[in-house]
Order: sequence, then structure tokens, then C-alpha cells
Amino acid sequence: MTQPTRHPSRALVLGGGGVTGIAWEVGVLAGLAAGGVDWSKAASVIGTSAGSFVGTAVAGGHDLDRLFAAQLVADENEVDVKASEATMQAWWAALEEGGDDPRKVGAAMGRISQADPEPVPAAVRRRVVASRLVTTDWPASLEITAIDADTGELHLFDRRSGVTLADAVAASGAVPGVWPLERFQGRSWVDGGMVSTTNAKLAAGHDKIVILAPMPAGYGRIPGAAADAETPAENAEVRLITPDEHSVEAIGPNPYAPRRRPAAAQAGRAQGAALADEVSAMW
Repeated sequence: MTQPTRHPSRALVLGGGGVTGIAWEVGVLAGLAAGGVDWSKAASVIGTSAGSFVGTAVAGGHDLDRLFAAQLVADENEVDVKASEATMQAWWAALEEGGDDPRKVGAAMGRISQADPEPVPAAVRRRVVASRLVTTDWPASLEITAIDADTGELHLFDRRSGVTLADAVAASGAVPGVWPLERFQGRSWVDGGMVSTTNAKLAAGHDKIVILAPMPAGYGRIPGAAADAETPAENAEVRLITPDEHSVEAIGPNPYAPRRRPAAAQAGRAQGAALADEVSAMW
């Protein structure tokens, strides 16, 4: 008897990286799509922080060229924020406290947010979230990470979680000391990227995995994107994409600076175009 053909399962993992990370990821994905990579083949799109916004667009079938064009113009809803020296010191203290235990790191990061739950007004943040989302409907393949601020546990939200898409993406990007703490379902939530740059381990079980990591370096004893890329599955074909030299320069030192969006998007698109043949062959 002839065995049925097994089609490979694909996952797209989109890491955190602020507003410039959004622009860079959009550029890379648009450049790859123009070169023949079909993102609609992804059975799972896993977004963390910046990646949750981009993942919403990709999983929802939004026109990437249109989204790319939007990165090139100013958005009056964006806010120019920055992690203060005190905030960064608090992050490093949390990383030292948690060591190599992601849950302890997550809980320590949660305490930072609980001590300063609204570094910018919550209403301002919600306007930013609304302006970045291309839809408020949950795409079927989209999964979004966030951390329980009390336990430090990493959660994965999808359309069956009983959470609005706006709440999920706001939680996934709730950087302690930069953006407000998010509260829903009787819990408090902070940025899913505080315990992993990409959370690529959540793509385990897929055969082909593409990972975009705007901020690839590890921090403290938390592994960076290269180590993350080794975790999904032993037999998976994995392609990790991180900013090249031109993209690093375009993104600049502050990932939360909206004025860097155009340069980050354009550098990302050029990088994606250059990688299109390679990624298309594995995807």
C-alpha cells in the first residue's frame, strides 16, 4: 500500500526588538516574500513582543508591501520612549537574581513592573498598540507570548485563550519600566521577551523553522538567539536571521525610537532580498 505523502510543518518565529524591531522584521519578511518565500505556509506564527505585532499581520495574510510602506512614514501615535539607567540597572539585578532559571528571571522582571506599573499612561500605550495592529481578529495560526508577572511563567496565548488580541500583544510587549504592566484574566503580565529573545523552543514539533531576532544577544545567563535556535527540535531545519551590519546601524542604539523605523525597515528589506534564494530553498 502506498504511504500518504507527509507535508512538512512550518513555523515562523518572530522575536522582540521594540519599534525598530517591528520595522526590521517587516522589511526582512517583505524582502523574502518578494523573492518567493510564501509565509502563508506557516502552520504556526509565534510572536514575542515586537514579533507579536508583525506576527498578527503575517498570520492574518496582510499585504507585507503595504505594511512595509507604513514603516516609512511617521505615525503620530508612536511614542519616543527609552529605558532609563535606573531601569536597566533593575533589569540587570533581575537577571542576576534569576540566573539561568527563566521563571525566576520572569518573576523578578514582574516585580519591576509592579513597582512602576505605568511608566507612560496606559491610554497612551493602548493608542500605540491600536495603531500597530492591522486587525483585532485573532488569526488562526498566531501564538503570542507573555510572562505572568507574579509567577514568572511564560504563557502562550492564541485565539482559544479567551483574551483579546489587543490585550495579548500589549502584554507581550509590556517591557518593565518602559511600557505599562498589563492586567487581565485576574493576572498581571509583562513582556514575553524578558526570558528569551525569541522563545524559539515553542516551535518544537515543526520541521522547518525560520526565526527572526532583531535583538540576538543574550543577557545575563539567559541564552541569545543562536542558542534559542538550537532548542526547537533535533531534526528540524532551522534558519536564524539576525540584523546584518547595515541593519544594526540602521536600527541604532535605542529600539524604542520611532524615528529609526524607516531606516530599519529599508535595511531589513535589503537583507531579506539578499537571503531570499537561501530561505526559499529551505522553506
